[in-house]
Amino acid sequence: MEYLQAKWAAHLPYRQATELLREVLPLDKGISFGSTRRRILAIGRALDAQIERDIVSGPKAVNGEQVRESTTVGCVSVDSAWLSFSSSPRSRKAARDLVELKSPWAQKVTRDRHVNIVAGRATLADRTPRLYAYVHKLVTSAPARLDQFLFASVVARDERVTVISDDAGEFGKAVDGSQLARARILDWFHIAMKFKAARNSVLGSQTMEPRERIAVETAIDHAKWLVWHGKGRQSVFRIKALDATLLANKGYERSTLYWNLRRLYFYIESNAGTLVNYGMRHHKGLPISSSIAESAVNLVVSHRMAKKQQMRWTDEGAHRLAQVRVAVLNEELSVKKLAGLTKTSVAANSPNARRAA
Repeated sequence: MEYLQAKWAAHLPYRQATELLREVLPLDKGISFGSTRRRILAIGRALDAQIERDIVSGPKAVNGEQVRESTTVGCVSVDSAWLSFSSSPRSRKAARDLVELKSPWAQKVTRDRHVNIVAGRATLADRTPRLYAYVHKLVTSAPARLDQFLFASVVARDERVTVISDDAGEFGKAVDGSQLARARILDWFHIAMKFKAARNSVLGSQTMEPRERIAVETAIDHAKWLVWHGKGRQSVFRIKALDATLLANKGYERSTLYWNLRRLYFYIESNAGTLVNYGMRHHKGLPISSSIAESAVNLVVSHRMAKKQQMRWTDEGAHRLAQVRVAVLNEELSVKKLAGLTKTSVAANSPNARRAA
């Protein structure tokens, strides 16, 4: 029963999973919404503890010239999502929030913060995907979490893996501190969207003639293809030169094009170290976009945590459920493993174990 409870609650809201169990099993009064939620939190806590033990006792990567590209994992794409936060109505945090809401000096509603959940997806050599996820605030070390995931994906100690992500700071820190990540590549999708925003601004610009619009669009396209071919610094130079030329137009500094061009060249310039020859990677059949990570976010977050339905989560609740959902999606949660987790959890919480700690 515990296995079905965990598996169904990983796919369905707790109440729906409970109702389904009541229909399938003779448990009309033997199971409740609360017990299902507590079961998921307990399993998620046990899975998380297992990951932390793997981090401590796991292998260490080999440094030196003998490192090579991984033969089991093509690349890892990482992305994140934000969930609506909800503190427990009986918690001290909720009490403090209520005091702040009633205070005449309150300038900020603390209940409006969100839970940041990170999801990653590895593409294995046989095209089989493998996922991992966590709430950023609740992990001791994001780099160690990434390394544990890669070791569990059968990446050898002397192998390295490329990571694709956007320019979020937490991703860069995770890759920089990782033993197994070769480098981080800036996601092409986000680059293309920045160029698209700048190009669309040209159409609505009132500060230039039609012929000049065509010339500006061509210049933006040229800068885009410089980035595509790995010439990011040349692209920044072209965009800045275009911006300097357009400053002669009256009203340009108040236009959408002005702001989008500035955002574009600051984005490319600040991420120059993570730009590669995207055209060459694409020609070789190598991934250039974190779209597979976005699908991981959809699998882990949107399909279960109902991002669009504005379900509210605590940091711990989202983190524990993410561990269970990932284990189910990776087909790594079985009756045998569940029994092993329960046994390990009981042993870890025994009086003797606590005294030894």
